[in-house]
Amino acid sequence: MVTPVTARCNCGNLRFTSTREPFLQLTCHCAQCRAVSKSPSTNFAFFKLAETEVSGKTVVHHFTAESGAKTVRETCAACGDMLLDRTDGFPKIIGVVADMIQPPYAFEPRCHVWVDSKLAGVVVPEGIKVFERGM
Repeated sequence: MVTPVTARCNCGNLRFTSTREPFLQLTCHCAQCRAVSKSPSTNFAFFKLAETEVSGKTVVHHFTAESGAKTVRETCAACGDMLLDRTDGFPKIIGVVADMIQPPYAFEPRCHVWVDSKLAGVVVPEGIKVFERGM
């Protein structure tokens, strides 16, 4: 039996559930993720949208990535925590801020992306795949 993967914002009003483990986990250093998350980088776990459920009210932040892709970051309408990431180019995929996923989930990034935008002093672990820009 597969244990559902669940995530929620800090106030609990915005919730995410997946019936499957994420198929991709990464750390993003782009300026947009830093602006919305208020962190030097953001850890994301990506899931197939058809295997997920989202409940709660969100505030949608629209961005155009350097690649030209339209991207949406969704934050909780009550507490402002960023929880979700959606990109027009990948309509069947949803990203979740991995730091919001509840135990027993353990974040294991496969790569770091937009490393050319990372803040000075941020160290990428040795031995992990690095993409200077997007994947």
